[in-house]
Amino acid sequence: MGTLARRHAIAILITVLIVLIGVAPASALDIPAIAWGDRTVNNRPRRVVTPEGPKGGLQEVTAPGGVQQLRSRLADHHPRLTLKNPQDGAVLNGKELKLVVEVEDWPLVNDPDLGLGPHVALQIDNEPPLRFSSGEKSSGAGLTVKATLPALSPGSHRLSAYAAYPWGEAVKAPGASLNWRLHQFQALKGTQPDPNAPWMVMVSPAELGNGEPLLLDWLIWNAPLQNLREGDGRWRLRLTLNGDSFLVDRQDAIWVRQNEASEIVQMELLDGLGDPIDPTFNNQLRFVPPRTRQKPAWLQSRLSESDVARLVGDPAPQPEPEPAAALPQEEPSANTPRADATEPKKEDTKTPSVEQTDVPIPVEEGNDNHSGTNESLDEQSTAMAEVMTEVMPPISERSNRKISASGIVDPTTPPPTKSAEKEQSPTISLGGSDREPLNTDEPQR
Repeated sequence: MGTLARRHAIAILITVLIVLIGVAPASALDIPAIAWGDRTVNNRPRRVVTPEGPKGGLQEVTAPGGVQQLRSRLADHHPRLTLKNPQDGAVLNGKELKLVVEVEDWPLVNDPDLGLGPHVALQIDNEPPLRFSSGEKSSGAGLTVKATLPALSPGSHRLSAYAAYPWGEAVKAPGASLNWRLHQFQALKGTQPDPNAPWMVMVSPAELGNGEPLLLDWLIWNAPLQNLREGDGRWRLRLTLNGDSFLVDRQDAIWVRQNEASEIVQMELLDGLGDPIDPTFNNQLRFVPPRTRQKPAWLQSRLSESDVARLVGDPAPQPEPEPAAALPQEEPSANTPRADATEPKKEDTKTPSVEQTDVPIPVEEGNDNHSGTNESLDEQSTAMAEVMTEVMPPISERSNRKISASGIVDPTTPPPTKSAEKEQSPTISLGGSDREPLNTDEPQR
């Protein structure tokens, strides 16, 4: 090769290198951000969006007391749904949709007085959910929900089913929900998210409540795990009610209170940097009508045990047995001798004290056994007076003295005068073993 040829080749090589060097920086600027929270855009770092609670006219509140009672009663259940018909990806030829879903470990209840209990909800695309509260006994331990639905519109559709609480909230547990796709006549590419792409289901069951408070709930399919370490946010959900927005990063339903009679609810699925993710499927809007007058049972602050059992399909609690009344004791008949009457009374053998001798003992009137001659009475009175004089002081010294409850004579009491002594001296008559005081003004018998 000659010198001229070599120079020409080198010139061409230099030109190519200049072109490549000039294009590379431009192409680097056009590299898009990776979904689910890439930290750089246009070679500049971006921060992950921080979740924030309700603000403005919104107020997050705790769940009503009745909701908490029912959730606690249903906590021991672990629902599992299995799709039997039609299978995922099936193509329907203009026929009705015959749905068959098997439900395990989840009661299906619709009480005539208290309303809807635990049930299964079915959502087609972004339409409001259809609710099923009854099923047939399956070959296993669960129930089989069967329903015939109108034919789907031509094209592709996505469906989701989930076990729901009485107030419509979806059970967030493995196996409690499922999703699949159906095609009417044929599949239409680009009209549904890819099988592994994230997409959101707006659960918010506005038709079950009365708007006070309002339940906001959702399901996100194919959402990657996040919050395993600080700053690894991969997705956010922006909730907007009547213009007031806030961000959440967990699939936990929330209760909010707002003074508006009706609400416009919007839910948007975002990546960790706050950018929309497939907004065609993940930006949904729903109008909540004004609250109704009827108040659901689960909105009460407290439910009775009987109402809780009826709403979850448990047997009614048995009332506590009342204590047995004591049987009345039989009254003894006239011919039955009483126990105390058969036992002879024990006579008091206690020797009377000195003070007790002053107490007159009454004698039954008309008792002839106490009568006697005046002479015998005088002799007995004289003998008794001599005995009492030896053991007792004269009546004149103690007749008017006060005696305390313990039997001690009050020494401060002055002795009676002679006139009082004469008036207070009784005449005692003894007849047999009884004693009878005699009035000195009356003649003796």
